[in-house]
Amino acid sequence: MTFKEFFSEYWEGIVAGLALVVTAWSTWISYKTFKLQREHNIKSVKPILQIGQWDYENNLCVDLRNSGSGIAMIIASSAVNKTEISKNCIYDWLPNKLVGTMNYKEYWTGYKNFVIQPGQIIKLIEIPIDTKIEEQKKQREEIRAILRQLTVKVSYEDIYGNKMDDKKIELYHFSRSDNEN
Repeated sequence: MTFKEFFSEYWEGIVAGLALVVTAWSTWISYKTFKLQREHNIKSVKPILQIGQWDYENNLCVDLRNSGSGIAMIIASSAVNKTEISKNCIYDWLPNKLVGTMNYKEYWTGYKNFVIQPGQIIKLIEIPIDTKIEEQKKQREEIRAILRQLTVKVSYEDIYGNKMDDKKIELYHFSRSDNEN
């Protein structure tokens, strides 16, 4: 039997077999494309948290910002001192009442189950200081002494529930020795 005879006899089966191969190949390509698209979607909405330390003569501040392109879902955060004693937030370590007219501008006491949008900044603590008032300068040094002992820890996930690497930073900037005072 020649090829021409074979083809004319079994052409329907050959076409059906080729259709089956093309269908299987198309299904595999669709699966791989879907998988790559899902990986891309997850990577394109990745949160990136940063903890900022701002130690100025007239202002002390620690903030938490999301520099990524996706929502950061905070599981838990804490402020831990050098002896590994943990409290929910930085504010829990600081005096409730500050001297004279000195006051907290902002403080964050939420420590779990909250969301930080892309580009959002949460001030964990901010204390303005009037450098013309000696008692406020003294209080600033007391607060710096407390802050330099702390480490801020944050556990978070992306919107897909993927656990991100914990963010942890020692507040070492508050131990600088080049104060003007």
